[in-house]
Amino acid sequence: MTQPTPEILVEATRYTVSLLPRYDINFNAFALHVQRRRDGWGITGGHGWVEGHAGWMTLDSYEALVFPELDDALALARKIAPTIGVNGHTATDAYNRRMAEAARS
Repeated sequence: MTQPTPEILVEATRYTVSLLPRYDINFNAFALHVQRRRDGWGITGGHGWVEGHAGWMTLDSYEALVFPELDDALALARKIAPTIGVNGHTATDAYNRRMAEAARS
């Protein structure tokens, strides 16, 4: 007699939040990830967990903001996504540059 196949589980554990569209060359640089942690949901920029509304911590740190509810983590990620900085430029700067280039085309 064959054993019944157990149910296959699928769980979304990471969401990407960005001011820029996925096809933009700068998308990954300015993207935040709301990611499942053992103790809830955290926000990472790929190089560390968000602590407070600014600043980054190493991935080994558990002092990061943790949200029990996904919606709360996504709300904060949406709020801070425009201000993420890379090399002295924010996501808003990159978005405005992209729009200006599109208008010239």
